[in-house]
Amino acid sequence: MPEIRPFKGVRYAAEDTLKPIVCPPYDVISPEEQRRLHELDPHNAVRIELPFSDAADNVDRYRKADEQFRAWLAEGVLAVDDAPSLYVYRQDYELPDGTRGRVAGVMGGLVLEEFGEGAGVLPHERTMPGPIEDRLALIRACPVNISPIYAIYRGGGALAPFLDSLEHRPPEVRFADDSGTLHRMWKISAPGETEMLAGGLADGPLVIADGHHRYETALNYHRERGGEPGGHDAVLCFCVDADIEGLVVAAFHRAINSEEEPSAVKTRLLAEFGGKELRADESVNAQEASGADHPLVFRFPDVDVLVELSADQVTETTGERAEAWRSLDVVALHEVVLPRLFPDGPPQMVFTRETDEVDRLIKDEGWAAGVLLRPPSATDVIDVASAGERMPQKASYFWPKAITGLVFRSLED
Repeated sequence: MPEIRPFKGVRYAAEDTLKPIVCPPYDVISPEEQRRLHELDPHNAVRIELPFSDAADNVDRYRKADEQFRAWLAEGVLAVDDAPSLYVYRQDYELPDGTRGRVAGVMGGLVLEEFGEGAGVLPHERTMPGPIEDRLALIRACPVNISPIYAIYRGGGALAPFLDSLEHRPPEVRFADDSGTLHRMWKISAPGETEMLAGGLADGPLVIADGHHRYETALNYHRERGGEPGGHDAVLCFCVDADIEGLVVAAFHRAINSEEEPSAVKTRLLAEFGGKELRADESVNAQEASGADHPLVFRFPDVDVLVELSADQVTETTGERAEAWRSLDVVALHEVVLPRLFPDGPPQMVFTRETDEVDRLIKDEGWAAGVLLRPPSATDVIDVASAGERMPQKASYFWPKAITGLVFRSLED
């Protein structure tokens, strides 16, 4: 069963001026955004989440993050809460089509455990070694949970009455970001309330929606410290009930780089899988209207190709693995199409939720192809993890992101 613990949060002392000093999690910050945030405010959280350095290696960058965090504590920019607490975080957002929704959940120290059968914490997608090595070097130098991982669970709305009741309490944090999303956070310190919140999450499992690399980094760091109890035996986690909250999951599209000409890749795609050639302004609507089990849009400089795969084609390749996993478009792409399209090995890929970025790489930088995918749902994510499977890396994009800088969790006892 998952265990969530209260902790003494480290928070910005100037709670009324948080907007210019919070930032997104590190893995969605572009180099341009990194520079903008760094220049926006001398106390912006990006200076410890993703700091700059003039040195050639990363050691200096990680050392600077630790020095910055300690300096902010010494100067009173950051302050440690006086009592172990859980933190209720709520985001009220509006989508471009006018749809309004909210994501509310509990932040606390999630006790680390190894993945496996019967575990209370489950992954849903594969990880890559590079980001884990990067974050591990950072946590060694600066032993702080800087940004929370994001986990979802099927709670049936058990905590909803309490979360709703907080509307009648003043929050510690309240601000709207540039997209119009309202962020609020309440500190919950009363033992009866923290026990109730932790108990509401205890049945689990908690499925990592965002932050697989940070969770595996925390596990590695805990092992390095001997696996003994201490601040390093847990990780800052934002826990959200997928049964009642308005979780928005977007697709991660792919841009594919290859030494082959785009025309050669397109010819092989059509020979192997067939497909319909469409204009770019037709393909997304055709994908949405398709009755196929797995409609995939391949984007080339001159034309799009809609490839429609059946569930049987996936089963022929993967065998009778969990149906929840086999039903995913991203699995059809990575297990069926890409191995036959690039038989010499996996190509270089960029993952992005922006179709404009796919178009730029294809048209301006000569990349071989793009792939536009439909998003999975939050329940798809839970079902795949509960079946003991993992999606390919970058299979889902949960939005809004849990902001970095609302509360930090020190790992030092």
